[in-house]
Amino acid sequence: MKIHKKLEWLDNYLEESILVIFLMLICIAMFLQIIMRFVFRAPLTWPEEFCRYCFVVSVMLASGYCIRKGKMLRIDTVINLFPAKIAFLLDIFSSVLTLVFCCIMIRPAYTVMVGAFRISQVSPAMEIPVGFLYASAPLGFVVGAFRSIQSIWRKIKSSKGT
Repeated sequence: MKIHKKLEWLDNYLEESILVIFLMLICIAMFLQIIMRFVFRAPLTWPEEFCRYCFVVSVMLASGYCIRKGKMLRIDTVINLFPAKIAFLLDIFSSVLTLVFCCIMIRPAYTVMVGAFRISQVSPAMEIPVGFLYASAPLGFVVGAFRSIQSIWRKIKSSKGT
């Protein structure tokens, strides 16, 4: 029973927790940079790059979070013009398109990531492999595809009761 509760927590809050952590890291790094620049007159070289990388990773992981919460960009006004059954089918179709897009994008994102690791490209300030940054893209698309499948499953499951 405890494993079920932990999996349920992960299902509900994993992306959200990671996004909060990245936001906190961005705030801490920028605050540190402000203190170093204006109080000690000795700016650091890495905080801007670190914050940029945290932001990029957050954006890629946020897609799964948005799909999970049903907050993807779409035109509900048009869907709501149709009868309930057609609106439901359009909603499912929208989720399937999202799933297809995520699945299509996994391969090129993975190819870019592998290429960055292969050429040993490093970031200018922190000197970490850029491949780690690019790894957020295939990870984000995999999470997006997984959340799309979950979304389709939940919509179909909830429609059987009505």
